[in-house]
Amino acid sequence: MKKEWAPKCGHGRSLTPADRNFLELVNVADPGERSVTMLATTKYGFNPFGSLVRFGLLALVPVVALGAVLAHELNVDVQQRYLETARRSATLITQVGIQPLLSAEQVAGGLKPAEVSLIDEKLQGAAVSQEVRRLKVWNRSGTIVYSDNNALVGKTFPIDTDLGEALEGRSSASITDGHDEENAGDDLQGPLIQVYVPLVFNGTSSVSGAFELYLPYAPVQAAIDQESNQLYGVLAAGLALFYAAMFPVAFLADRWRRRLLHEAETTAMANLAVLERLNRLKSEFLTRISHQFRTALVGIQGFSEVIRDSETLDLAEVKTFARDIYNDAEHLDRAFSQMVDLDRMEAGGTILKIARTDINQMINGVVETARRQNPKSVIAVSLDPTVPMVSCDREKVSQVLTILLSNATKYSPAGSEVEVTSQFDDESVMVTVKDHGPGMPPDFDDGLFVGFQRHLTNGASRTDRISGTGLGLPIARQIVEMHGGRIWFDSSVGQGSDFHFTLPRQVAPPRDEKALARNLGPLKVG
Repeated sequence: MKKEWAPKCGHGRSLTPADRNFLELVNVADPGERSVTMLATTKYGFNPFGSLVRFGLLALVPVVALGAVLAHELNVDVQQRYLETARRSATLITQVGIQPLLSAEQVAGGLKPAEVSLIDEKLQGAAVSQEVRRLKVWNRSGTIVYSDNNALVGKTFPIDTDLGEALEGRSSASITDGHDEENAGDDLQGPLIQVYVPLVFNGTSSVSGAFELYLPYAPVQAAIDQESNQLYGVLAAGLALFYAAMFPVAFLADRWRRRLLHEAETTAMANLAVLERLNRLKSEFLTRISHQFRTALVGIQGFSEVIRDSETLDLAEVKTFARDIYNDAEHLDRAFSQMVDLDRMEAGGTILKIARTDINQMINGVVETARRQNPKSVIAVSLDPTVPMVSCDREKVSQVLTILLSNATKYSPAGSEVEVTSQFDDESVMVTVKDHGPGMPPDFDDGLFVGFQRHLTNGASRTDRISGTGLGLPIARQIVEMHGGRIWFDSSVGQGSDFHFTLPRQVAPPRDEKALARNLGPLKVG
């Protein structure tokens, strides 16, 4: 069985700091066993038509706004074109049909009834025509000299802006409702096109009066309606083509949206499962370590009470009890130190002291120390002479090897051999610690590298004999990963375990050579 530390959670996603904070809150609220409450699964069925309808409604808003703007501009353009045409037509009528019938004196002094009748006769067949709703000739005093509505002849009105411009020599065209003051009592029905043209007779340089002409607005409205309908038709056709072209985009966007929602839901459920697993493992770890702390404290308290209350202890017995108290206190101090070191490493607060190191020499030094501390242990060394110098923190890497050797001798039968080897493969150096202990089964769901679980054998009595907090391997994992290497193990029941770690030949630590903060996650079976 081969297992390797992989700092990932379900679906290849790292457990974030927010997830860890949530886990801590859960542990505070209820540190006991919990069951995972899964999110309700939503079925995200395919509905491209609904997506297209929503997209169409959204796209329709700017299209309608664009159509309104274009229609307004079209109306203005058509009106301006017709007004300009009306102004030119009125100018032509004035020059060809009106001015030859009048003189400057008649405009200035007014026309006699016979002259009005004569002009009516001449204009009747010329049909200056059925398209003309009203004709007026004004003099400079604001008096109507002639009109096809004879009731208006001889009446004087205030000179408005358009008439004033015509009397100053500028023709104009505008739209009116036919309810101007000079049309009081007339039967004109708007809207109408009103045109003013200056009257300048031959032999004079000044404007003698103004010719006013009313034309129907209906042709203008008809033209506007026709062009508007064409515009709306083009917009509708363009919008239909646009919808047809955007249907694949809406289809793919809808599929992508639903896929993201599904993945988000799946990831959320996976994270909940991971959080629940970590919560359970952490609860087990806290229970185990609190038991060890309590055992040490009970020993310290018990021996202290014996020394305090006994009146018959000799110096040798006091020293024996003091030694036991010291050992228990040292165990507590070591446990707390390991917890603080691991937390500091995971938070990125540990600084590496990188230097060129002879790995084989470092291995020999650690092994010699282990032999002195455990004379009964049998430790063999097989080192690759081609292993080069490596850039690393010698003290930290020695700590990793010390942890692995301590575990190997702790779990191995008395008198069995523990072997330490080194190997070089052009890119990294691999160090292996092989023991002949009980090994671990393939289905062992371990948390060896995260500090939440330890493989136990032979029941509870085995737990009592094997002391320690279980934080050694998590610390080793952090140190190795800080150097850019990896750590894993191969194990079989009854065949022992091989723990390996690698160090790259050229270590590239993070900026400022600080430790990487790591998140907790499951082990990956290789």
